[in-house]
Amino acid sequence: MDIQTQMAETAGLKTREPFDTLFPVKADTLQAIRQDMEKNDFDPVFPIVVWAEEMVVVDGHTRFSAALDLGLEQVPVVMKSFENQDDAILYSFHIQRNRRNMADEDILKCLVLLDDIHTPSEEEQASPKKNRKAVNQDRAKELGISPAKVDKARKVLEHGDDGIKESVKSGKKTINQAFNEIQENRRESGEIRGRETTGLGNATKYTQALGRFLKELTKIREQGWEDVSREKALADIESIRELIEG
Repeated sequence: MDIQTQMAETAGLKTREPFDTLFPVKADTLQAIRQDMEKNDFDPVFPIVVWAEEMVVVDGHTRFSAALDLGLEQVPVVMKSFENQDDAILYSFHIQRNRRNMADEDILKCLVLLDDIHTPSEEEQASPKKNRKAVNQDRAKELGISPAKVDKARKVLEHGDDGIKESVKSGKKTINQAFNEIQENRRESGEIRGRETTGLGNATKYTQALGRFLKELTKIREQGWEDVSREKALADIESIRELIEG
């Protein structure tokens, strides 16, 4: 696909929700980009992506804000066509997610956004419990997290009060912390049964499984594991961490 970068008048470009609030511009990042842009000008290698039919910025809000602050009259852009706003939002979400690690506040917000875009079919609405697991798996792939974390995020959205949800959105609490607090409140109210569990489960089984894993890993290392990339190993470690954190 031949994508051409062109110059566009800043006055002719617009910003609006949800694109400009999907991943909000951070003050420190904006300052750093503004300083670099003031010294080296706007690097055309990183153009702003614009929804051609609406002239709305869908990617590059920090760069666009820096350009406006510096009074630039023109900026490099790539014009991209979308059939509708949902398609434009999905594009913006995926391109942003691929270049950053999703914070818990981003996950909560994007989960709501993705659910709104992916309207369930009549068949899915008829069996919501059966469909919930499948939907969580789909959202997990889109968000780059585990299905278990998606389920916890859902419970925060469904059962958390405004204070708890705001604490996650502001970064004061993790999804896991908010989930545990909500579950404890639900136990105390009698809504759900069971005691709070603070361990990893059955300690003996966990220790045995970990021992077998380390033993096999040691064998592989001794035999030479040049064909195992560092990126793959680090990704697997990250998966284990997510499993523990839930």
